[in-house]
Amino acid sequence: MTHIHIACSARNAGAWIDALLESLVSQTHRDWELWIRDDGSTDDTWAKIEAWRAREPRIASAWRGEGALGSALGFAAVLARLPSTTRVVATADADDVWMPHRLECTVAALIAAEQAHPGAVLVHTDLTVVDEQLRPLASSFWSREGIDPEWCSLRSLAIQNVAVGPTLLFNAALLTELSDFPRAAIHQDWWIALVAAATGRLVAVRETTVLYRQHRGNIAGAQLGSAWARAAGAWARRARVASDLDRVARQAEALVSRFGARIAPSERRALEGLASIADLRGWRRRAAIARYRWLPRHGVLRNLGVLLRG
Repeated sequence: MTHIHIACSARNAGAWIDALLESLVSQTHRDWELWIRDDGSTDDTWAKIEAWRAREPRIASAWRGEGALGSALGFAAVLARLPSTTRVVATADADDVWMPHRLECTVAALIAAEQAHPGAVLVHTDLTVVDEQLRPLASSFWSREGIDPEWCSLRSLAIQNVAVGPTLLFNAALLTELSDFPRAAIHQDWWIALVAAATGRLVAVRETTVLYRQHRGNIAGAQLGSAWARAAGAWARRARVASDLDRVARQAEALVSRFGARIAPSERRALEGLASIADLRGWRRRAAIARYRWLPRHGVLRNLGVLLRG
């Protein structure tokens, strides 16, 4: 049986982490060990991790960070601690619940992919979206978000991630490429997916393997009421779109900086164009957005929204 190292960085997940750990223990693939870091939590997350470590020997390493690094760099700190003998890595988010076949399903896909072609491989799956009480909101995250994981060029992946953190599983070849996360990495799953696309390949499994919990910490707030409030909200959304676009551009810049020599010339030029958006203003920025950020599959209205607000 393939031994799997599970990596998790948890912050203020006291309300959810018991359910995650119970779902790990319930996996049909039982040959795993957990490496978990508390990312400066201010609730009882660490106390719950310690209680679990006392009774579950497969929690191989658990430690408290000196401060909050954030999602991407927190996971990077966990990956950096994994032993050199690590062969397969799965990533877990502390507020989600794994279905019992999560590991069995993804490791089978990884083995098949490695047998077909050596190199860096990232496997990911669909998710069921649920509320705080695990009541279903959408049977397919991919369908809800309009994601087709098979249609995934490096350029499109730089604009929209398709591989969601709690479903990821990858091999040692990809782990080697992830030795250092840049500060420009927006989320750990997005950066891992980009590096996989630049240095190897992604394998999408059309099954749901995770209950993807939506709660106050990861969904948008209620709509504003008054006309003035709505106007302020519209401006805030405009600022947010522009800020998010700058972050996407900086992440693309970091990818080209690290892996540009290994990226096909046409893809590299598109990524360089996307990266240039962060340094442009006015009509030059709009022109660059239209040229490098516009994806037909995102729809005219969505693309126009980014163009006008970005």
